[in-house]
Amino acid sequence: MSGKVTPEQRLGSETDERPAVSRAFLRRLRQWTGLILFLYATMHLLNQAFGIRSLAAMEMAGTVLFEPWQSLPGRVLLYGGLTIHAALGLRALYRRRHLRLPTVDAVQLVFGLAIPAVLFAHAGAIAYLKGVYGARIDFDKTVYMLWVLSPDVALPRQFLLILVVWIHGCIGVRAWLRGKPWYPRHVPVLMSLATLLPVLAVLGFINAGLDMRDLAAQGAGVLRPGLVDLPGSPGAAAAAEANAIANRLTMGYLALLAGILILRMARDWHATRFDSVRITYPGGRVVSVPVGFSVLEASRWSAIPHASICGGRGRCSTCRVEVTAGGETLPPPGGDEQRLLRRIGAPPAVRLACQIRPDHDLAVVPLVHSAAAAQPAKGGLGPAAARREAEVAALFVDLRQSTRLADDRLPYDTFFIVERYIKAVSSAVRASGGHVTNIAGDGVMSVFGTDGPTHDAARDAFRAALRLWEGIDALNGELRQELSEPLRIGIGLHVGVAVIGTEWTGGLEGMPFLGDTGNVAARLEAQTKQLGATLIASKEAVLMAAGEPHDFTFAPVMLAGKQEPIEVLCFRDSDALRRLVDAPVSV
Repeated sequence: MSGKVTPEQRLGSETDERPAVSRAFLRRLRQWTGLILFLYATMHLLNQAFGIRSLAAMEMAGTVLFEPWQSLPGRVLLYGGLTIHAALGLRALYRRRHLRLPTVDAVQLVFGLAIPAVLFAHAGAIAYLKGVYGARIDFDKTVYMLWVLSPDVALPRQFLLILVVWIHGCIGVRAWLRGKPWYPRHVPVLMSLATLLPVLAVLGFINAGLDMRDLAAQGAGVLRPGLVDLPGSPGAAAAAEANAIANRLTMGYLALLAGILILRMARDWHATRFDSVRITYPGGRVVSVPVGFSVLEASRWSAIPHASICGGRGRCSTCRVEVTAGGETLPPPGGDEQRLLRRIGAPPAVRLACQIRPDHDLAVVPLVHSAAAAQPAKGGLGPAAARREAEVAALFVDLRQSTRLADDRLPYDTFFIVERYIKAVSSAVRASGGHVTNIAGDGVMSVFGTDGPTHDAARDAFRAALRLWEGIDALNGELRQELSEPLRIGIGLHVGVAVIGTEWTGGLEGMPFLGDTGNVAARLEAQTKQLGATLIASKEAVLMAAGEPHDFTFAPVMLAGKQEPIEVLCFRDSDALRRLVDAPVSV
């Protein structure tokens, strides 16, 4: 069945008519509750890290790191955040139209769903004992319960809890931070901290546990009163009751999770049978998909080749389609889609396939052809693993007046000179840690920073510029008998965001490197003739490589295709460039 479907018939579709502000509020609520829980996990791991010193050190650190969460506001913030975040996660699981995810997203989803199942057995029992019986559960009590009373079950479960919570949280924080302009420069530091903290926490937890085992081996007389609940005592009975409650919570959560998955299956079956829409592609091919699928998802689901370089995140226009029928039933573009369509000057009938989720029949024509067939079973609907967005440094080099080289020369003699020039440029780029991405005639584009921080990429690009400048001078000396006039070059250098990867599809060689960063570098090189410079670098690139405190004189330059001038620094001799490269970096 196909045709019109009202919002009330969609059975949890993601395409309902809720106001955009409501959707944005729920996203922010899930984000901020997640950050609260991540902060708690971070402080908890810091507290455990003090166990490297001793159990007493953990207790002392807990008064600063852990006790605030035991106050009334802290408990409301923690348990409220946990409840809301878990509920929104289960809601998102139900509303998701498919489970074909990129690997990172799949790991985050699985770990996020696993957290409550592991958490209830530990935190649920402790919270019950504190809330119902007013029991004193200090760190030494917790360590004793895990390392002495239940080392075969509870202890491995605790290590598993640390693992899944931290990985799930780090993936979420990374997704939140990756859009910040400063994030690429701080990735190495953040990655180091994300690795170091759980390692220290595990070491501290192990050391505290071994100390507790040594104390327990000496007999109950050396342990503090109340640490050990003797069999048949009220404390032992309360602990057994708390464990039983925690087990029921765990089983209840697993039943709830299973129920959601069953409801998903029922919803998808119902949508396929009764709430489907028909999307017509060129050539008359018709695809029937449940309401809630985007056009891009429908293409991938049905193995119809459909370009999408960003993986369907609304950050590129390669998935755009012309809606030839049914466009009047679609809501108008908004948010990111509207801004992107306005930027490329798209006509009203053109929409982003990843952003439109039709609830009526539709006919579309993909406008960017993809030669590769979609393979949802392998890669899902996410971006290709080889592609990513990063802040890089682009270096463009061009040989001036190269057409004169062919005057009165045999073709192979001209080829010999141009080949020596390209080898000099390529050698300088590779020796400085860069990648040659494109050679068009005597123009060479290269990229730096695909494997490291952006400030290192900028310095590497300037080093490459100095190397090739000196290399061209040396080449002029070697070929002085062959040249009527020395070879002269122009160089443009800029830093910015670009899409990079490890390989092209379709058999092309080189590293994909696309974006406005390379265009700016090429246009800066074109200005070297007018400004009488060999190298022109953008202010961003210079400051990235040298640091703010240095005294530079920048000049505004208007580039073709830009609305505002860009500030640049001109290098007319290699000594000025050498001083920049050799100068210490200001931090």
